[in-house]
Amino acid sequence: MEIIIYRHAEPTVSINEKIRGCDFPAGVKKYNESGIIAVKNMGHKEKVVYTSDLLRSMATGRLIGENIVTTPLLRETGIPLIKFQAVYLKANYWMIIARVLWLTGNKTGCESFSEAKARAKLAVNWFESLLSEKERIVVVGHGFINRLIKRELLRRGWLLNQPKVSHGYLSKMIFIKESP
Repeated sequence: MEIIIYRHAEPTVSINEKIRGCDFPAGVKKYNESGIIAVKNMGHKEKVVYTSDLLRSMATGRLIGENIVTTPLLRETGIPLIKFQAVYLKANYWMIIARVLWLTGNKTGCESFSEAKARAKLAVNWFESLLSEKERIVVVGHGFINRLIKRELLRRGWLLNQPKVSHGYLSKMIFIKESP
């Protein structure tokens, strides 16, 4: 059995743009509603690709698949919608600060870390049920949820079938496991 997990293509909203901390919640909303920057033809298309219900994941799914099936299980993990000080920083820095706060228990306006881990387990349950009917599935998710799914797959005995894993845009992880 094989599970291929992609991270979405580069979004149209840049995380390198400087924003005021008090505008961070609006920046997260804008990022979550963004599409992707045009990408060259990816070659062979999969019959079906499973994606999150966020636009950047669905658009990436259409690049690599003939048909997409969307699910909120594959959405990016929560980001606390905190209004920080009116200091200008790159959106990426605000994201890092918010993610650290999230990992330490702050869940202002979003799911908690433990809820995200439970969702990753549900996603893996779903993948394994899909694999009862087919040998391979292809998924498009997001950076942090993909990491939690990776952790759960490894915990369940799946093997990461590649020497080095990248977490950049359009990166992929290939997991294999013998059929039961």
